[in-house]
Amino acid sequence: MARTPRLTRSPARELRLGVKLRVIYADTDQMGVVYHGTYARYLEAARVEFMRDAGQTYANVEAAGYALPLTDLQISYLSPARYDDILSVMVGVVEIGYARLILGYHVLVAPGDRKGLEQPLTIGFAETCHCCIARADGRPARFPGPLRAALANLAPEGDD
Repeated sequence: MARTPRLTRSPARELRLGVKLRVIYADTDQMGVVYHGTYARYLEAARVEFMRDAGQTYANVEAAGYALPLTDLQISYLSPARYDDILSVMVGVVEIGYARLILGYHVLVAPGDRKGLEQPLTIGFAETCHCCIARADGRPARFPGPLRAALANLAPEGDD
């Protein structure tokens, strides 16, 4: 079986700050580093704020009769995040299609957000894929106009 290629850079060309959050003790394992499964929560928090900054909210998308379930998740861990770090989760649109959205992420600790850190430290890169579905029947659906416009505006040239 082929191994999934490791992400060594963000899959998105243009990134925006999605969220900054502090690592709490409950997010760590016995080794004092962030538990690998916690990153999915961090990515979701960044994705929600990214969409809000684009003028759309998940609540509005759902009220319009749509949902954006996660269909794929890829994370490459490059450095451990530790208790009390302040993580910056950057987000960008990689691709938007008829009913598919791919977002790229860069998780990092900025200088000053970890004691003694003088240069940015990349924690990891991630990519999520989402399918736009109609909530009524769960079938793939074309992105609603306002949501598509907001996300396409953030996509790299040629992905509209």
